[in-house]
Amino acid sequence: MQSLVIASMLIATLSGCASAPGPASVSAEDVTALAGAWQGWLVTERGFTLVNFDIHADGSFEVSAPFIRATGLLVVADGRLRFDGTGPWRGTLVPEGTGERRTLRIERDDRLYRGTLHPVSTRSTGAPPMSTAQP
Repeated sequence: MQSLVIASMLIATLSGCASAPGPASVSAEDVTALAGAWQGWLVTERGFTLVNFDIHADGSFEVSAPFIRATGLLVVADGRLRFDGTGPWRGTLVPEGTGERRTLRIERDDRLYRGTLHPVSTRSTGAPPMSTAQP
């Protein structure tokens, strides 16, 4: 009886994994659509740090935070969005959600920095800044 329960649990677990959808494939057009300023908290080896991740329409990026400065390029490879930057700033970005709920999950290849970024503006797209003057 105990082996039947274990076998049932194993089958349920494996079938749940098989049906879980993977991340959607990313195209070069998706990179352009992500252009703008992103911000979020990353888990680091020392705790948490607030980072700014600016994506330009040409696919270049800049990441900055206290004690962090890096630049690089976004690359679409095998349907995944990769960032290839200076120093250890290489890893994966996974776009999720749409509209106001869109986010970017970020993880460096060394797994020392990971977190979720949220859009904060479109200042990196080359679009003129929005006026804050009142009528």
